[in-house]
Amino acid sequence: MAKTRRTRRGAGVGRTVVGDGPRVDDGDLAKLLEMLAAAGVWEDELLRTLDRPDGTEQMLQRLVEAGLLPSREESLAGLMAMWKPLLKPGCDPWSAELTGLEFLAMAREVAATDDDLPDLLDSLTSQAEEHGGPEALAMVRVLAVVGPVRVRRTAEKIADCLVTAGLRDCPWVDGLGAPEVGPCFGYTDSAGAQEGLAAAFAYGSRPHALVVLIDHEFGGGVKDCWPTDRPDLVRADYQRAAKRYGLTFRDYPPSEARAILDRALRKRPCPVAPDQVEDVRDYLELLRLRTALLPEAENAERGPSRTAPATGATAVHRVKVTLLGARPPVWRRLELPSTITLRRLHQAIQAVFGWESGHPWVFETPAGAYGVADRALGRRSARAKRLEEVAPRARDLIYYVYGWRHEILVEGVAVAEPGVAYPRCVAGRHAVSGGFDLDEANAALARLSGVLVRPPSP
Repeated sequence: MAKTRRTRRGAGVGRTVVGDGPRVDDGDLAKLLEMLAAAGVWEDELLRTLDRPDGTEQMLQRLVEAGLLPSREESLAGLMAMWKPLLKPGCDPWSAELTGLEFLAMAREVAATDDDLPDLLDSLTSQAEEHGGPEALAMVRVLAVVGPVRVRRTAEKIADCLVTAGLRDCPWVDGLGAPEVGPCFGYTDSAGAQEGLAAAFAYGSRPHALVVLIDHEFGGGVKDCWPTDRPDLVRADYQRAAKRYGLTFRDYPPSEARAILDRALRKRPCPVAPDQVEDVRDYLELLRLRTALLPEAENAERGPSRTAPATGATAVHRVKVTLLGARPPVWRRLELPSTITLRRLHQAIQAVFGWESGHPWVFETPAGAYGVADRALGRRSARAKRLEEVAPRARDLIYYVYGWRHEILVEGVAVAEPGVAYPRCVAGRHAVSGGFDLDEANAALARLSGVLVRPPSP
């Protein structure tokens, strides 16, 4: 099937200055030395520069002076250049969202890992605020809708500040992220192994759709997803394929399409081909945002991605706990009983981060502040409040403050695996001092762990 919209690669972000200057890793060092030597910097000067704490930054500055790297001003201008088309009369919200998706795809190529992307975007939005022009306002307005969850609130605040300073929003800002729901249609094969589904939307007279491939042989998750400007062509392709290969084509009420997509999004994505991996990486969050716009059936089963699993199942929250402001990034990914109390969660975070209970602590949640009960401070006891009560759904955010501020993002809610002890740590990166060891983290959690679901007797 033709994919009528693909993201552009290799322009703009790759030449953007991040933070106070360009960043390089050790693998780039030899290339930098060669470039500096070509610019007339002698070897002994290089060695003296490298011995200094700010040696890399000084080398990079010499590259800028030699014209081998763009200056900060040139980089900032390059960052803003891709947003200028959004200032033209007639630009619509879908064009703005596509520009944002292309920008995010390029940013992912610059970021060392997906976990580093929010920090990179925080730096870029700070540069946008520094720029202070209409392109910057367009950028942060778009990222406030299609950016990672952690970045949206910051981007929205920056946008509001720019408007307060005198800038005017483009007309397309109204309704951004909230298109009208259109028809939904799809196919299934006779064996029930795969199904395709397209959910159409429209901003005024301009339609678009999210096209999704779900593979039940690989667990029922999203195998591929991508946006298209031509839902009519997708529909025609589906109908031709149904006739040629004996597939079942049908139209879906939007609520039924919502149920199908909710189920698929609760499962682990299962891309195989390189283009599928790229599509899922770049468009899965857009699929989540569009799925949330589809109506729910009145009697729809609320699955794990929205609330706890069905009655009788034992729910487990998968959360990512990030130490905000740490560079390099410091985070842990935990799987916890959904019924865990916030007091117990405090103990789990202390264990996996290696904290020693030397500071006051509190959880900041939409339901209020929880920690050691203190009426004067407006804090209620964390002993009786459960995680599922303050953050029941995927993408919910709460914060844990213990000297430093930690963000707790719910990545999903699923059914507990029989015989597995929870809470458990499944991944992590870095520590405030030293590295991260998964075995050590789980050893520290051992005293809190218990098996929620016993495996069946042989």
